[in-house]
Amino acid sequence: MQWRKSVRANLTIVGFLAFGVLTLLLESCGASTSSGSGNVLALPSKDPTATIRVLSILDPKNDNMQPVIDAFEKAHPTITVKWQVVPFDSLNSTIDAHVANKSGDPDIYWADQPRVSALASRGEATDLTSVFSKYSSSFDPTAYNAGLYDGKLWALPIANSTQLLYYNKDLLKKAGLKDPSPEISARMTWEELTADAAKAHAAGAQYGFLFGQFDRYYQLEILPVQLGGSVGASGPRNLTPDFTSDAWVRAFTWYGKLFADGISPRGVTPEETDPAFLAGKAAYEVQGPWLLPELQASKINWGVAPQPVFTHGKPATPTGSWSLAINPFSKEKVAAAVFLKWISIDNGGGYIKYRSNPELAASVEGKKIYFAKSVFESPEGKNAAKIIDYETSNTAVNRVSTIGYIEFEGILNQAFADIRNGADAKATLDRASTELTTAWKKYE
Repeated sequence: MQWRKSVRANLTIVGFLAFGVLTLLLESCGASTSSGSGNVLALPSKDPTATIRVLSILDPKNDNMQPVIDAFEKAHPTITVKWQVVPFDSLNSTIDAHVANKSGDPDIYWADQPRVSALASRGEATDLTSVFSKYSSSFDPTAYNAGLYDGKLWALPIANSTQLLYYNKDLLKKAGLKDPSPEISARMTWEELTADAAKAHAAGAQYGFLFGQFDRYYQLEILPVQLGGSVGASGPRNLTPDFTSDAWVRAFTWYGKLFADGISPRGVTPEETDPAFLAGKAAYEVQGPWLLPELQASKINWGVAPQPVFTHGKPATPTGSWSLAINPFSKEKVAAAVFLKWISIDNGGGYIKYRSNPELAASVEGKKIYFAKSVFESPEGKNAAKIIDYETSNTAVNRVSTIGYIEFEGILNQAFADIRNGADAKATLDRASTELTTAWKKYE
């Protein structure tokens, strides 16, 4: 740890041992050799007096994080939270710059889960294993595993995600189509969805089918996985591109045909998909649970079903969200550990308990709080709850864990966009694989 670097090389053995004993005593009572909370990771028996700086993409007012901050400070009155906000697109560069200057600011930061391995490998995250690995059973396994790299724990999840199939009952009725079943055992196939979406489009729906996040790896990863393909990379440290297999080509040939046949639109961005469905323009949309509150408040006659699977494929659904990591140069690691435990674990997690937005919980106990929210009281809400609970426990697949994730996601997302716009799936994936191999040479 960093405080060890300040110990002079010529300390006598006796002096060194005395210093070590004193440090342990200070840690046990929540004090430290620095500003009061300690720069050695621990969970104290008594809260330290400290100020911690948290870097997030969520604004206290606009994103309803102030109730979370207030609840923490009420539960832990000797710890003050200084909240810092950056745009999503600036988060990773901000983390890199701030950790690199070794000032210890921020103490805690929001970490996009597939980037945890890169953060850990670059020395930008604190090893949480000794303190938090004993709480692994508190989380859905896939959510907890997203914080692992090289056998150690580097971040704790505060939220989770999955995907559902939403449909417009009126547009389906107009096309003479049956509503998809909400039962897991009667999961629709992609082939069935394609045929029905084409009929709905022909009957007047502006869009037959929408992916909530066109051209994004998070939502599209599971297509080849359902057909037996990999998550996109393999080999040591997942630094060998692995998305040119037959499963990948088949999956994205199907993806490209959606647009070639006019079932899905080429010009609609991920920011436009939800508004289009809420405006009654689309017969079907695959999207996350975050759409539920807007559907509840809308005038759409909607229903919900499990995300489809390819015929003869194995069900697989996207998952992943945000975790929290601690700056390795933080001088307030004890207070930071108290915050991490409270926001992710205690009583189901303060993030889920006190934030009004119905974001899916990563913790097992937090799910009880999540499913108690009003969006799950209606008949369709109850259907959604059953699907969400099942998918997160049985079919969830994490995004690939690799230190080269930033290059991986950027190159693949561009390949998906090219296929969407008419490029041949196999040729495009082959070209992307070559490009990524070159981009990853710096990690060899």
